[in-house]
Amino acid sequence: MRTNNMLGIIFANVHDNLIPELTEKRSMASLPFGARYRLIDFTLSALTNAGVSQVGIITKENYQSLLDHIGSGREWDLDRKSGGLYILPPFVSGSSSGNIYKTHLEGLSGILNFLNRAKQEYVAVCDSDVVANIDIADMFRKHVENEADFTVAYKYGKLPRVHDKTMVFTLNEESRVEKIDYIRERINADYSLDVMIMSRRFLIDTIKEAMEKGLHSLTKDIVGTRLDKIKVMGYKVEGFAEVMDTPASYFDLNMKMLDSKVRKQLFLPERPVYTKTHDSMPAKYCIGSDVKNSLIADGCVIEGTVKNSILFRNVVVKKGAVVNNSIIMQNAVIGENAKVEYTVMDKISEISDGVEICGTKQKNALVKKGEKAK
Repeated sequence: MRTNNMLGIIFANVHDNLIPELTEKRSMASLPFGARYRLIDFTLSALTNAGVSQVGIITKENYQSLLDHIGSGREWDLDRKSGGLYILPPFVSGSSSGNIYKTHLEGLSGILNFLNRAKQEYVAVCDSDVVANIDIADMFRKHVENEADFTVAYKYGKLPRVHDKTMVFTLNEESRVEKIDYIRERINADYSLDVMIMSRRFLIDTIKEAMEKGLHSLTKDIVGTRLDKIKVMGYKVEGFAEVMDTPASYFDLNMKMLDSKVRKQLFLPERPVYTKTHDSMPAKYCIGSDVKNSLIADGCVIEGTVKNSILFRNVVVKKGAVVNNSIIMQNAVIGENAKVEYTVMDKISEISDGVEICGTKQKNALVKKGEKAK
């Protein structure tokens, strides 16, 4: 089912605190991933593949790189006169001091006017820290068929967040949610992917009630306390779906992109993942270079050795340099005879000739954005 009767809302920053090393100068939504993508690409593409033609992105801070990436929304067919892409302000509605939101519900209260002006009957509210290709059109179809008040996407597996509590569901045989818990331990359970569908009227009424009563959490304070009164359904996501929640998970999820089986589950011909395009030259592999089991983006120049690694656009690996099990972001440079292993190099960083930066599989090394390791 494709529909233009659903509004998309994406949170760009809500879990930035979980990966502070990489979100110091950017939002979680604009975090580079898989050699050519940003995290928001998966959520934006899922919405537009479902036929959603109006999307609002709730920002918070450090969103310049996000604006540079999404631009007018052309790559997602959102550069249009009717509907299209909206960047929404990061303040809590009704706050005399202009406080920035801390919860989903507070962020949604800040866009109440936007929700009131929208024409769509339904709303999909999504986070941007999930790497998945969710069939939101099918999720919407089941929401309507079930006559649900609230439908949330979930996955069965080990709980992802080690520094925060995860929303876990108890569901009956019909996938109706009977109980919601918040658990910190990394057990196996049905846990939320923070993609929710509801009617726009339901969301607006919920926000107004929360503002009147001083409530702060949509799922904990309102939905979770009324499971006997409102119909909350779960939508199980099959295939690859994982949450980006720690620096270690950033590294691990990128490394999983080297597995062709994972890529086939994530990058589906019927539901493409779109991203900003660049007119870069193809990667250049010089005589004597050695590249194995790696993702190499356009514009890279490889003179040395690259194995089991992910290189974003315009990375330079000079003669004699060795890159193993590492993630190298845009415009980074690895000098002659340098060695990089189990390392994340942020954008426009550099490693001088002969320098070795070696982390471990358990604890990766990090070269910050614009930093030069001498």
